[in-house]
Amino acid sequence: MNASVYSDRVKAYKAAEHTRTGGEREQEILRHLPLVHTVVDRICATLPATVDRDDLFHAGVIGLIDALSRFDASRDNAFSTYAVMRIRGQVIDELRARDWVPRGARERARDYQQAVTELTRDLGRLPGDHELAKHLGVPVEEMLSIEREAQLVVQVSLDAPLSDDQLGGGSALARHDDESANPARHLERVDRQRLVAELLDTLSEQERMVIKLYYFENLLMKEIAEVLGVTESRVCQIHGRTMAVLRGRLGDPDLAS
Repeated sequence: MNASVYSDRVKAYKAAEHTRTGGEREQEILRHLPLVHTVVDRICATLPATVDRDDLFHAGVIGLIDALSRFDASRDNAFSTYAVMRIRGQVIDELRARDWVPRGARERARDYQQAVTELTRDLGRLPGDHELAKHLGVPVEEMLSIEREAQLVVQVSLDAPLSDDQLGGGSALARHDDESANPARHLERVDRQRLVAELLDTLSEQERMVIKLYYFENLLMKEIAEVLGVTESRVCQIHGRTMAVLRGRLGDPDLAS
């Protein structure tokens, strides 16, 4: 995307930058823009088309600038890890600030998650489109839009969506420091990993590959679709249903309320 798209946002922060020249700071922003694109692409892949990607990209650039200003190499992990966290947080804040969640969406998202959880328990596998549609009493053609809407509700909920760390990824150093200060966190992580392992055992090979490529190989939905030879919407469905089951097992107070 052209620099003019976010230049106004960048200028608002330049006055506070005294340690580097404006040109150096702008070059740093340009060099790390792929991180913003990646984070926004990963989030947008599971959201309805009504969500404006440009707005989320602008928010991501602000997150990047914030990361460049706050990063401390002596204390933090790799800059890319730190920046992704800041960018993602800013994008999620933007989602929460916008009125993109349709009326009644939270109730539909709760019904969807309950249906996926119950059917997975009864069937011993992820349910198919027709099984979910029948359970929810809706036409099968509506399943993709229902799932994307449910994902949007999760993204803007007060509780952050499941992260790479909750799925067993994340920084080993950060986990070690956190768990040393709070041993209960270690037990929580072990329990989460056990639940994830149990869930993965019930998935088909294709479904396991989607989770592995998305969370552990950091591929985008469209890249996973190319690898597996399926449509991007199919990858989104697999991801959404797997996460719905996992949220149901871990407990999602926001959707349960």
